[in-house]
Amino acid sequence: MATRINLLGPPSIEADGTHVPPPRGSKSWALLAYLLLSSDMPPRSRLAELLFDEADDPAGTLRWSLSQVRRALGPSARIDGDPVCLALEDGTTVDVRVLTDRSPTEALALPGFGMRLLDGIAPHVGAAFEVWLSTERRRLMRITQAVLQEAAHRKLAENDAGAAVDLAARAVTAEPLNESSQELLVRALVASGELAEARRQVERCLVLFRRELGADPSPAVARALQPPAVPPSAATRGAILAELEAGAASYRAGGYDRAIDLLRSAVQGARRLRDPELLAQALETLGTAMVHGVRGSDQEAVTLLHESAMRARATGADHISAHAFYELGHIELLRGNYPRSKFWLARAAEVARDRPALRAWIGIYSGLGRSDQADYQRAVAVLTEAGALGREMLDPRPVAFANSGLGRVHLLRGDQAAARAALDTSCRTARHAGWTSFLPFPEAMRAELNLAAGRIDEAAEELDHSYELAVQVGDPAWQGYSLRGRGLLAARAGRDADALQLLRDGLAACHGVRDSYDWIEAACLDSLCDFAVRNGMDEAPGWVGMLDDFASRRGMREMVARAALHRVRLREDGAEDAASLLVAAIDNPALHALAADAGVRPALAHA
Repeated sequence: MATRINLLGPPSIEADGTHVPPPRGSKSWALLAYLLLSSDMPPRSRLAELLFDEADDPAGTLRWSLSQVRRALGPSARIDGDPVCLALEDGTTVDVRVLTDRSPTEALALPGFGMRLLDGIAPHVGAAFEVWLSTERRRLMRITQAVLQEAAHRKLAENDAGAAVDLAARAVTAEPLNESSQELLVRALVASGELAEARRQVERCLVLFRRELGADPSPAVARALQPPAVPPSAATRGAILAELEAGAASYRAGGYDRAIDLLRSAVQGARRLRDPELLAQALETLGTAMVHGVRGSDQEAVTLLHESAMRARATGADHISAHAFYELGHIELLRGNYPRSKFWLARAAEVARDRPALRAWIGIYSGLGRSDQADYQRAVAVLTEAGALGREMLDPRPVAFANSGLGRVHLLRGDQAAARAALDTSCRTARHAGWTSFLPFPEAMRAELNLAAGRIDEAAEELDHSYELAVQVGDPAWQGYSLRGRGLLAARAGRDADALQLLRDGLAACHGVRDSYDWIEAACLDSLCDFAVRNGMDEAPGWVGMLDDFASRRGMREMVARAALHRVRLREDGAEDAASLLVAAIDNPALHALAADAGVRPALAHA
């Protein structure tokens, strides 16, 4: 029997295409949604307190609701144990999982695509569940945006500009202040020949952003009106291959503008020769250069990578499609669209089984994504395996990157010895490889360790070096993280005015290039919130709200929990219950200690 569970829009359950009697009570729907979307198996005590705290017998009411869910799902699911395990039979489809884990085509076909989670369901529960539900609704709507953008890029790659316009317009309607969607719509209108409408869309976007945000949108929106200039292209396959090699070498050496000219010429030449595999390679190399040129992952690059993957798959060039999928996963990681990043990285892994170098990088970005979402145990396992692959290949770069990720996990969890060992390895390996463009990140984290250990002079020297090096290589994300560290250092020394300015500057640096790395922006905003709350600043509630919204939309669970703890310290109503729930779901002793310091009662055990 094929069972379908629909949680987007008005919830329902179907068996073989026929609606079955739903579970009784809105809280039964809330319980089912929590079990399906929770990142762990929740203890019964947590579920009882979360949903049934006001009942005379919370545990008994939970048992009744679980029985309602069992009855509605029938033989397609098994629900038992403490913590509660919900196991679905093969063939059972859950629409929210299709949205997060499957192709854009499958997601767009969902009956509730674009609708709210549990629309029309309003269970009478406490603040903690309301926070969870609001967070999940924002997260799923952002994933909906990502799916619409992916589908529009695919249509542009297929030269179906009209369909791309429709999809991009849906994305803009759903979230008008999303710059990426606005830029994509302008690009689609230009591709379809609707130049006048494209100009009007840029004007509408400008008016909207000035009215709602008091600032202009990114220049990328207006630049989308102008198709890129294409230099004269080479005439032979050998000349095109030479342009590809020279262009790739140029962008790796920092010669971004020269690289783009060479690679655009190669793409144009490959199109003219009608060589599908050569064109797929040229598209992938140009898209990759745009992503790694420290200019942000603009929408043109994403379309190029989609077209590369499409053409490579058609010709059986798995080595090219694997790289294109990997870069798409990398871009979605930077944007904080973790389920979509996981989707693309998984596709890359499917066709990269015999390519250990690429598998190492897939593992690194998979591990970073898990760490960003506070899935620390799995992050450590994946990053450790990626580093081991790098060592087997005698390639220092994945070793350095994997150890920086491990160092960050241990730093966040308060394991200073393990963090120092990993970060020392990362810095030493990056220096040995001459990888100066990466060094600012692990060095800034190591400085944070020194600051915590009271090694003030060492921390100051490392942060100065980290920041200046980040400026030299032109990476705004590393600049932002280093400025954050310098702000923490100034606060430690009691230089509050300097600390505030540095923390503000760190956050601003992250905005220097769109899609630089959203987790670093969240970390900078969290530190600014902490400083503002501790000093009783009037701006504190607004910044905490920004952190909550930013992290919720991206599924950064620890950052959402930290925002809740900031609210507790601001004495906001209902904040303590919400913080208790959010902290409980995260396996991080350091975060639990922060909760205790904020006066939040010991969280229910993490399962």
